[in-house]
Amino acid sequence: RGGMTSHAAVVARGMGRPCVSGAGEIAINEKAGTFTARGRTFKAGEVITIDGGKGEVLDGAVAMIEPELTGDFQTLMGWADGIRRLKVRANAETPLDAKTARGFGAEGIGL
Repeated sequence: RGGMTSHAAVVARGMGRPCVSGAGEIAINEKAGTFTARGRTFKAGEVITIDGGKGEVLDGAVAMIEPELTGDFQTLMGWADGIRRLKVRANAETPLDAKTARGFGAEGIGL
């Protein structure tokens, strides 16, 4: 049970770690050292990639794309700052999380 918005998933994402929840359809065979997801069976030791956003298990290592922020983000956030009436706070589990949040303009830490 659970999903992308479960507490474990949110905390894991904040730590840059994968978290699988709500995976009740996966069949695990401990004796054989395999698991089956959406009709595809994977063996112990095989390299897989988990796409938590789509709920998919992919065969092999998938190339990752590092996200980058453009000036467009800062422009949009500046517009939002000009009209918002709420203070913006962030969830932060570590001092680095808090520093990052402040760098993005958070006015405090909520949790």
